Amino acid sequence: MADRKRPAAATGDADAESGTAGGDDRREALAALEVMRRRGLIDEATYLARKREIEAG
Repeated sequence: MADRKRPAAATGDADAESGTAGGDDRREALAALEVMRRRGLIDEATYLARKREIEAG
């Protein structure tokens, strides 16, 4: 049987992009939110609401 590589786990970069690495860093959270908006994962209204929440602390 041929050796198969196991799927790789997500790296820290992936976590940072999703906003889960560091958690409380507003700048990282806002950057991750922007990435989600650009990729079409969230709509504009959700983006703006979540952005206000992050900026409010």
